[in-house]
Amino acid sequence: KPRPRLLIADDVGLGKTIEAGLCLLELMHRRRADRVLVVVPPGLIPQWEEELKERFGLGFTVIENATGLARVQTALPAGLSPWELPRARIVTSMDYLKKDEVRRRALAKPWDLVIVDEAHALAESGSPRSPYRTRRTRLGEDLRDRSRGLLLLTATPHNGYPHSFRSLIELVEPTAATLTGANARERIERAMVRRMKRQIVRGVNGEWKPAFLPRTVEPIPVRVDGDTARLFELIGAYCSRALKEARGGEDEELVSFAMQIVKKRAASSRLALERTLAHRLEALKKESEREEPPDRAEMRDLQADVPMSDAQAERVARRILRSAIPKDERRRKAEVKRVTEIQRLLGSLPGPDPKVAALVAHLRGVLTEDPAAKVIVFTEYLDTLEAIRVGLDAAGPPLAGAYVELRGGLTMRQRQTVQRRFDDPDVRVLLATDAASEGLNLQRHCHRMVHFELPWNPNRLEQRNGRIDRYGQTRPPQIRYLYYPSSPEDDVLARLVEKIEEMAGARVSTPDVLGVLSGLELEAKLGGIEPGDEQAKERLVRDFEDRTGEFVGDVQPFLVAADPREEILQGERMLLRAEPLLPDDLELEQLLAGVLGPGAFSPDGREGVYRIEVPREFRGPGVAERYPRATTRRSIAAAEPADALEYLTPLHPLVRAIASDARRRFLQVYPDDRGLPPKRLAARRVPGDHPPAVLFTFHGAVSGPEGVIEEVVLPVRVDLEGRTVGDAQADAELLRDGGRPGEVPRDALEPFRPRFTELLRAATDEASRRLTARAAEIRARRAAQAEELRRDAGAYTKDRLRELEEEEARARGQIEETGRVRLWAGDDPKRYSVTARREAVELHYQARMEEIEAYETVDDPAPPRPVGAMFLVPEG
Repeated sequence: KPRPRLLIADDVGLGKTIEAGLCLLELMHRRRADRVLVVVPPGLIPQWEEELKERFGLGFTVIENATGLARVQTALPAGLSPWELPRARIVTSMDYLKKDEVRRRALAKPWDLVIVDEAHALAESGSPRSPYRTRRTRLGEDLRDRSRGLLLLTATPHNGYPHSFRSLIELVEPTAATLTGANARERIERAMVRRMKRQIVRGVNGEWKPAFLPRTVEPIPVRVDGDTARLFELIGAYCSRALKEARGGEDEELVSFAMQIVKKRAASSRLALERTLAHRLEALKKESEREEPPDRAEMRDLQADVPMSDAQAERVARRILRSAIPKDERRRKAEVKRVTEIQRLLGSLPGPDPKVAALVAHLRGVLTEDPAAKVIVFTEYLDTLEAIRVGLDAAGPPLAGAYVELRGGLTMRQRQTVQRRFDDPDVRVLLATDAASEGLNLQRHCHRMVHFELPWNPNRLEQRNGRIDRYGQTRPPQIRYLYYPSSPEDDVLARLVEKIEEMAGARVSTPDVLGVLSGLELEAKLGGIEPGDEQAKERLVRDFEDRTGEFVGDVQPFLVAADPREEILQGERMLLRAEPLLPDDLELEQLLAGVLGPGAFSPDGREGVYRIEVPREFRGPGVAERYPRATTRRSIAAAEPADALEYLTPLHPLVRAIASDARRRFLQVYPDDRGLPPKRLAARRVPGDHPPAVLFTFHGAVSGPEGVIEEVVLPVRVDLEGRTVGDAQADAELLRDGGRPGEVPRDALEPFRPRFTELLRAATDEASRRLTARAAEIRARRAAQAEELRRDAGAYTKDRLRELEEEEARARGQIEETGRVRLWAGDDPKRYSVTARREAVELHYQARMEEIEAYETVDDPAPPRPVGAMFLVPEG
């Protein structure tokens, strides 16, 4: 491809981070990824930094926010931006980068490669009739425009609607972003790879076996009656009344969010509800307690359910509860009365929280069956986490004190400490929030999980499940969820979860179903269910079934992955021809020992592990003064923690520094100490049946409009008559060969002296011929690729323009029916007009043609540069 771009849409837990790292290594190996930017949700920054370091030996600078930028900036000279360094490798936060000024500075200089995790956040949201763009959508477009390579990672590449999926494909490959036409599927396959868990198989004794064990997902209903049941009825009536009173007003959306918060926290825990009502009541009673509502961009993020930290989620919820206050005093007083009634009933309820009691009973049962069992308990809210903790301590042995907590805001070191404590035999339970779950890989710790409440966005449910249902899990995952059957919202969610699992058995992937739910505006519809309205519940479940049916017809055909068995066989064939990027590199170990010497590269006591004192000439960015323990062997590095051992690969900063120094010495020959012209000459003995010859070495380059495409070392052997001896492969092997031992007498070189200039000329002609032939090979290969790319671009443009004509016809029909002129909701109606989109398609086509032409162009190579000569003298 002219620009390496790909959407990796594999299932949760299949190792998209590792796949991206391997792509990064390959592009670095090809010298196409000097400047790399990794953009991830805030909670994933520690995981990405750690995995790139531990698994690939790549150090990245973290710029998580303005404080992180200031920290990095202090280590640089004045006036130098970390975003613009020639070899910048940065991991940053999607939330930080989406800010206009930050984005402008970070993308001022193009990046060689940009990797985006949870990339579905960059897609257009909303329905086809009302699409809208968030700040993340605009960020995605800028990342596309300011990068040569782009890797997008997500398990849910759509929200059930074609326009959402198409907007992601358009970031990767604009000329594939149409879902119509004869070869639409083929074009999309070149822009996206996708594999689902159920498709992953292993070869075992000649048979294909599923790589993932089937999981069981079962509900734990929490049934209530009496005053507790009445509490839920009062909350439902209160929320329904508040929504009706706000309907049609300017604060309708804000009040809707506030009532969703009340309902969600009521279904979570008594403590969460108590504190939520307290915030609401304080703001209703006192103007001084009220806050400004979230801005428009934050509201869009809420609609899209963008992941937030615990602190950010609590802060936004508080602002909504304290800002969605009626302006009418009579409405305020009436609401104060209703909230006070709920508070009074909540305070009078006897006994423990029924959900906490149900959790304790379940955990006791698990530990009775398996005393060594470990269980992860997830909740959305810090208040509920506190209630669970108090409940476990009150339960006595074996639960009291036998838990650890993982919440958002912890440093990477603190998170690692919590995970290590979870390994302790005396610890049975890990309590975690959603914000803390990002980046957790716990499949080696346990196989049991409990959802304390059902998130209104079921995608979070699957993200949690993926913490244990992923590569490396050796036992069938057991997943349970607590819910209130008497709660209309919980009842609908429980039915949807059941249907999701049924569909997974019917080969409709779980991430795809979750994508459909994300486009269904589920949270708003759940918040609008009135007490006792069974028809509303049925309509919501039916809407989900209908939308899933539409998805299966409209989008799923483009997402179905190929037969995994054929992919495995094809991969095995490719691996037979491929050079491993991360082998047990004994050659690199020997090279380092030779370059650094025994004083700087000394054994550490274990085979393959060394202590390195880095010579001053190799120190620089990313290179430490010393490495107490280092290895080039992957088998050793994989068995030890990253902070205990430095893993040296060909792309490690130290190795790159040594290679850079060697390259400089190879290409830049300086006069000797006496000021005499440099002579890179050597002599070697060869078998007696070989003719006397000179092996000349040349440096050549093949270039195009965007710079060097390929650099080559060209060894050329000529005999004393100036005739070429052997071919390029034989000459290369001779150059690598250590030769026969023994000195070459000086008088044996005399026959070469009078002919040397003539022999050099002959060798130069042959090196030029080989370099020109190599340029022709590259030109032919690129010409064939360019022709295919032009054909795709033309077909895309034709198909996409036809789609837009159909959209225009539908829109014209809507105008005639409704009398409305506005076709697209959102922040920029002009952008969504058919005319604007048609112009964008044509501009994409023109830009693509220019890009393809530049890719196809391969310049005639300049004459190769001689860098050395070796005299080959036959024995005897």
